[in-house]
Amino acid sequence: MNTHVRIVVALLLGALVFAVTTVVVTAGFEPQIEFSLLIGLPVGVSAGLTALFASYVLLWHRDQAAAGTVSGRAVRLRLAALATIADFVTVTAAGVGLYVVLGRSLGISLLIAGLPVTLPLAAAVGYLVAGGSRSEQGEVQTQ
Repeated sequence: MNTHVRIVVALLLGALVFAVTTVVVTAGFEPQIEFSLLIGLPVGVSAGLTALFASYVLLWHRDQAAAGTVSGRAVRLRLAALATIADFVTVTAAGVGLYVVLGRSLGISLLIAGLPVTLPLAAAVGYLVAGGSRSEQGEVQTQ
């Protein structure tokens, strides 16, 4: 797949995920919170950026695997993308759970402030856990 096509697909998917997540979160919190859009927008932005990053990286990794060689950088970025997806799902579930069970402010704080902080950390940890330094130029043979 051409780089420009990957970019367009990732942008479209990120925009779609942003819009759907913002509407769903805003509608979900609307009965309890008057300004629920103030929760829906940050969660939607986090979801959209996660989808943008993950879709581009996963498409790039898929293209390299189809060509027969996958670079070490692609493997590390793939793990970073998967870590950001897992982090988004986990932190969002924890934020909603805390909102429902313990109290409103703690859950909302996790959703608004926790996602922007933990997503880059999850990506960095995923990249580092996949191993190697940036100086590695080796490739992994897939066939």
